[in-house]
Amino acid sequence: MNQRKVFIDGALSLGMLIFILFITFFVPFLSLLSIWLLPLAPMYFSAKYGWKPGLIPFIAGLLLPVFITGSIYGLLLAFFMVLGYTMGVTVHLKKSAFAVLLSGSLVNIALLILYLAVSVLLFNVNPMERFIAAIRETLDAAVRQAGTAMNQDTAGLLDFFNSQIDYLSYLAPALIVSVSAFYALIVELIHFPILRWRHIVTPKWLPFRQWQVPKSIIWLYLGVLVIVMFGQLTSGDPLYIAVVNIQFVLDILLILQGLSFMFYYAYIKKIPKAVTIIVSIVAVLFTYLLEFVKILGIIDLGFNMRKHLKKK
Repeated sequence: MNQRKVFIDGALSLGMLIFILFITFFVPFLSLLSIWLLPLAPMYFSAKYGWKPGLIPFIAGLLLPVFITGSIYGLLLAFFMVLGYTMGVTVHLKKSAFAVLLSGSLVNIALLILYLAVSVLLFNVNPMERFIAAIRETLDAAVRQAGTAMNQDTAGLLDFFNSQIDYLSYLAPALIVSVSAFYALIVELIHFPILRWRHIVTPKWLPFRQWQVPKSIIWLYLGVLVIVMFGQLTSGDPLYIAVVNIQFVLDILLILQGLSFMFYYAYIKKIPKAVTIIVSIVAVLFTYLLEFVKILGIIDLGFNMRKHLKKK
């Protein structure tokens, strides 16, 4: 009976995978939605039965896109299969929600780096360079057109935009990490309710107000600030690139700490959650406000503000 159940679930997973792949390849207006569900089949099966049985839909997920597209480029979808399989195994091992997110993020980072390396070494194409070049050309054309329409010199504005684009190109490693973690988080938020609907026990997230980054982050951030102020960094140097990437990731972590503290404060003071959500959205939309949120996160970490609030 157990083998029969495994076989039925395996057939269900394969059917689900074929259906999602069909929509992704042949129904363009739905592909933007279906692409988020590509990890579902390997994630479901490996979460329910473990890593060994989970290899069946995982391997099928690697081969089916090649057969459907008739091209080796179908292997690009291995990204989603490896992600789903890894996160499903982590769920099966009854790890925490953060552990599932971490496993998915690490897999995403490794695969993105692998794809970039293959693209550069085998095809002599650097996607990051092409992306930066496309942004530069688009902004250059837009600024020149605006300058012509308003009959103004746009040389200074072009220099400013080019400097910002150069800065963006230095942030490639941090962007890979951020995008990988963001995609893994979205996949987890979408797939966990589906897995629970199929009677698979999934870990639950802590309330956002209880999220806290390690206290060591604040010392690392202070160290980076010291290097920035006294290190005599030169734009484009390896040390400069390392520092701006570390600072970018630390900024995100401290902003999350600040937002979490805002929700904690609202919870303690019984402020409606809707108010905190609106304030957070406004802070994200007007990015200069995030500096105040980051400072709030630093204060919370440095002075353990939650402990004082709890005592009061």
